[in-house]
Amino acid sequence: MDENIKTLLLLNGLEGQGRKLWFALKRGQISMDELWKCNSKLFTELGITERAAVALKTKIDMKWAEREIEKCLKLGIRAVGIDDGDYPAKLKDLKDPPLVLYWHGSEKKMPHRCIAAVGTRRASTYGRRIAQRIGEYCAYAGIALISGGASGIDGNAHMGTCTSGGKTFAIFGTGADIYFPRSNANLFRDIMECGALISEFPIGSQGEQWHFPKRNRIVAALSSKLVVVEAPLKSGAMITAGIAAELGREVWAVPGRIDEGMAYGSNKLIFEGAYPLIDLKDFFETGASAPFSNKDRLADPVQDVDLSREEEEILKVLRIGGGQTVDNIALEVKMSAADILKTIAILSAKGIICSSGSGRYSVNV
Repeated sequence: MDENIKTLLLLNGLEGQGRKLWFALKRGQISMDELWKCNSKLFTELGITERAAVALKTKIDMKWAEREIEKCLKLGIRAVGIDDGDYPAKLKDLKDPPLVLYWHGSEKKMPHRCIAAVGTRRASTYGRRIAQRIGEYCAYAGIALISGGASGIDGNAHMGTCTSGGKTFAIFGTGADIYFPRSNANLFRDIMECGALISEFPIGSQGEQWHFPKRNRIVAALSSKLVVVEAPLKSGAMITAGIAAELGREVWAVPGRIDEGMAYGSNKLIFEGAYPLIDLKDFFETGASAPFSNKDRLADPVQDVDLSREEEEILKVLRIGGGQTVDNIALEVKMSAADILKTIAILSAKGIICSSGSGRYSVNV
């Protein structure tokens, strides 16, 4: 059994106190033997709390680390220690990098080029569509997509990457074996096929409220650019954006309607200096360190599609005015409501426009 990973697993469960002991080991202030024997005098000198010392001794007596390794082997989960060559280097930019990552999936190493997409669970149809397109573009550009595996923006971004043959990684606020939310179980299985589920929390850990802010710092650190698709003012996505900015990552935000609360946070980020993401094709072509290998797949959805005069007129209205109802469109074109609905059905079948809720129709980005 690898003594190094066994020690890291043990200390990882002690939060900041465990990290303090790990660095004391690295500096030679305490030996491995003294650690496993729980030298109380040395612990006191190192500033380790009595509660942490008791918790450590209890775990050692229970052979907790050995049992954790057995669980990992049984579930096919790999424990990646902070000194492992596969440990993502970007995480070491954090003041409190995880000592261990539980890694569950086909991809064994984090790619260098990663974009994070985050946002609200209660996303609009528009937000979900943009998130999915960001995932698709990541796949086409050969860039990994990082997100938190939640419903809404996260899930749609992961889905877009998976269905387009890209690599995506979901950072969990639970153990890597616990699907949360359960409704995303099929998506998580897909992510394991084209990437990995990653967590710093021990096997079997449930989704405690305090876990998710910790999860967010990993999402921020792993990304080169972080995109907030749609987020209220008080949300995990806003916390993640703040951490990303502190780490020197580029923060982008998708502009949203100013009368919708779910976009207040993302709009505020733009007001405060985040880059506005106003064109996906331009964002990826200028932001990628290498040209797209599949530029044809990133073309405008209308390119090479024959359109009638009526279809072109309606498409023009939607491009200029955004989401519109049939009544709104009727004010701009010389067509009856019945003809507009018929033309909308044809454009929808061609994948050029889609319903954006509340009787509105929008161009499919």
